[in-house]
Amino acid sequence: MTNLENNKPIEDIHLNIGATFDFIDENLPEKYSREVLDLLPKDKQVDPAYIRIVKKYRIKNEAIINALYRVAQWNKLQKQQQ
Repeated sequence: MTNLENNKPIEDIHLNIGATFDFIDENLPEKYSREVLDLLPKDKQVDPAYIRIVKKYRIKNEAIINALYRVAQWNKLQKQQQ
């Protein structure tokens, strides 16, 4: 996966958080925590268990939601190319 640190956060995904989490649930690969950790900035690194908690309980954590969304987008693109 490419390094996406320099990209701006996706701002419009936080407007409809329900639809965002639905997209994440549909497109996130089975093993995703390592990829999410790679996308998080150094100052926002967390335990992989917390990433799973944010996804499961839909906790509002902007940095983790952005990373989850990017991993889901990447996985969706890979599925479409196959």
